[in-house]
Amino acid sequence: MAFPVTRKDDQRDDFFGTVVTDEYRWLENQNAEEVQQWVKAQAELADDYLATLPGRQALSKRLDELLQLPTSTVPIKRGEHWFRLTNDGSQQQPVLRVADEPVGAGRVLIDPNPASSDGTTAIAAAVPDPSGRLVAWSYQQSGSDWKTWQVRDVETGADLPDRLDRGKFVEPCWLGDSTGFVWSSYSTDEADQYSAANVAPTLLLHLLGTDPEQDRVLFHDADRPGLYVWPWIDRDTGWLLAILQDSEADERALWACDLTDPDAKLSEIVPPSKAEWAPVGADERGFILWTDTDAPRGRLVVVDRVSGQMRELVAERAATLELAETTEDGLIVSWLVDARSEVTRHGADGTELERIQLPGLGSVTGISTGKDTTLVHLGFTSFDTPPRILQYDLAGGSSDSGRTRTVFGAEVEGPLLVTEQIWVTSADGTRLPAFVVHRADVTADTGPHPTVLYGYGGFYVNQTPAFSPGIVAWAEAGGVWVVATLRGGAEYGAAWHDAGKLANKQNVFDDAIATAEELIRLGWTTPAQLGANGGSNGGLLAGALLTQRPDLFAAVVPQVGVLDMLRYQEFTIGRAWASDYGIASRSKQEFDYLYAYSPLHNLRAGVHYPAVLLMTADHDDRVVPAHTFKFGARLQAVSPDGAIAYIRVTYGAGHGQGKSRATQLAERADLLAFMAAHTGLRF
Repeated sequence: MAFPVTRKDDQRDDFFGTVVTDEYRWLENQNAEEVQQWVKAQAELADDYLATLPGRQALSKRLDELLQLPTSTVPIKRGEHWFRLTNDGSQQQPVLRVADEPVGAGRVLIDPNPASSDGTTAIAAAVPDPSGRLVAWSYQQSGSDWKTWQVRDVETGADLPDRLDRGKFVEPCWLGDSTGFVWSSYSTDEADQYSAANVAPTLLLHLLGTDPEQDRVLFHDADRPGLYVWPWIDRDTGWLLAILQDSEADERALWACDLTDPDAKLSEIVPPSKAEWAPVGADERGFILWTDTDAPRGRLVVVDRVSGQMRELVAERAATLELAETTEDGLIVSWLVDARSEVTRHGADGTELERIQLPGLGSVTGISTGKDTTLVHLGFTSFDTPPRILQYDLAGGSSDSGRTRTVFGAEVEGPLLVTEQIWVTSADGTRLPAFVVHRADVTADTGPHPTVLYGYGGFYVNQTPAFSPGIVAWAEAGGVWVVATLRGGAEYGAAWHDAGKLANKQNVFDDAIATAEELIRLGWTTPAQLGANGGSNGGLLAGALLTQRPDLFAAVVPQVGVLDMLRYQEFTIGRAWASDYGIASRSKQEFDYLYAYSPLHNLRAGVHYPAVLLMTADHDDRVVPAHTFKFGARLQAVSPDGAIAYIRVTYGAGHGQGKSRATQLAERADLLAFMAAHTGLRF
C-alpha cells in the first residue's frame, strides 16, 4: 500500500549557526483542513493494514477477558463516608462510589458512562471535602487535560451552581471548613486549545457560592511562563503550602501563607534549589514533606510554616523512599528496593515500628490513611497479580502478623506467569536491573523467543511491577515482556534521575540498548524477534532506539511520543519538561545534545529501519500529535517502497487518561498484533 503524498515546505531554522530544515512544520496546524485530510488518509491506511494482522481476533478475545477484571482505587475516608473509583469490568469508564464501609458497594455518586454513547467521557478527578458532604469533580472529554470543576452534594447527588472553567493538572485543595478550595486556571487560545502553549498558571481561591470571576488570586507571574505552582493545604490550620517549580531553571521553592487571614500573601519560606519536594502531611511542628535535599534517595522532613527551618523526621536509607502518608499518630512509608516495594510503619518522631507484609514481589500504587480511622489501605499490583487493595489495621499488637489482608481482588486468580530480574551493565559501566515476564516453560535456555522491551526513563517516574492485560496476553502466548529500569527515573533516587536528563539523556538510550543486547546474549531473543515500545517520554525512548540502533529491533512502536526535541516546548505543557530536556533555542550546548538524539532529526535516507507503528490520538493535548505526524512523514519519505511505517490515530482520545474500555482494547490489540507479526509470535 502506497503512503499518502506529503508535501514539503522550505522551512529552515538557524540554531547557533546550524541550519535545520523543518519540511513538515505545516503538520503542526492540526486545525487546518489539509492536515486533517492527511491525518485521515494516514489513519485509514494504518487501520486497513492492522485489520489484516494474523491472530488479532484471538488476541482481542483474550484482552477482552482480561479487561473484565474489576478494578478499584484505594478507598478514602472523609467524614463518615468512604469514596473510591470502581469499574465492574463491563463499564466503559469507572464510576465514583460512596459507601459506609471501605470497599462496600454503597451507591454510585458520579457515573460518566451515560454522558457519551462512545465512552469518551470519563471522571478526570473527584476530590471529597473534609466533611465527606461535598465532592469537587470534573469530567474529562475525549481524553483532553482541560477540566471544568463542579461540586456535587453527596447526600442529594445534585451539583451546586459553582462551575469553574479552564482548569488543568492541579486538583482542588479543600479548605478545612469545606467553604471553598484552591485550584489552578490556565488561559489559552480558544481556537487552538489542544496545541497552544499553556504557561503561567493562576493559583486561585474559590469560595462556594461566589462568582469564579471574583476568586482570590493567590499567585500569578506572567513574566515567568515556565513557572508552575503545585498547592497543598493543611486543613487543620488553614495554611497553604505551594511548591513553585521553575521548569526552565530546573529549580523548586517552597512558599506558604495562612489562608485564614484574608490579607495574607504567599511568601517564600525555602529558597529555590534543585531539590524535589512533595507534601505528605502536617502537624503542630509544621509541614511534613518528602524531599531529596541532601538525601538523593529521599527522606522525610518537617518544615516550619514561617521560617522554613527544616528538621529530619525519617532519614535517607539505601532503599529509595517513594510514598508516605500520615496517620493519627505516625507515618506509613513505601520504599523501593531494586524497583520493588517494601512498606514500613513509623511513629510520630520518625522511629520505625514495624514492617507491613506485602503479598510478594510487586508495587504499592497508593496509600490511604486518615486521622479518624485505624485502617490503612494500600493499592498493590505485580505483573502476575491483578490490582488488589490491602487493608492494614493500626490497632493491634506489636507484630504485623494477621493485620494485613486483601479486601479487594483476592477472589481473582492471577495468570501463571513468572517474573525474574536480570542485571545489565550499560555502556558506561552502570549496573541496572530489568524485569523479565514469561511463562514457566519459556526460558532463556529454550529460546530465542519473540520479546518486547519496554521502558520510560525520565521525569523521576518509576517503572515497577504492575499488572497489564497486554503483558499477560503476550506472555501467555509464549512471548517475553521485559520492563527495563532506566536512568532518568527515580528507582534509585535523585542521582539516578540526574544521570538520565539534560546532557545525560543519552544514558537512558544506552541503558535500553544494553538491556536489549543482554537479552540477546542470554539467549532470550534475537534482533529478528525483538520489539521496542514506550509511551510519552517512553515514546521518545522508542524513537531514539529506532534511529540509533535500527539493527537491534524487528519492530518499534512509539506511543504518543515526544519526537521533535527542538520544538516540543512550543506546545501545551511542553515548557514544563525543560527541567528534563533543556530547550534547544536557549543555548548552543542544549541545542547540540538535543539535536544529537532528537528522533525526528536523526532519520536518515538509505537506512533499513524496523517495522514501525506510530500511535497517537486526536485530542492529545499533552504531547501534541504533531510530533507523531512529522516523524511519520519523515520516516515514510526516507523509507524504501514496501517499508512498514504506519501512523495509527485514535479519535476521541487523549494522551492516555480517560480512555474507554473499548479504546483500550482496540489499541492494545493493534499494538500486540503488530509486534507479534514482526517478531514471530503466534496467538
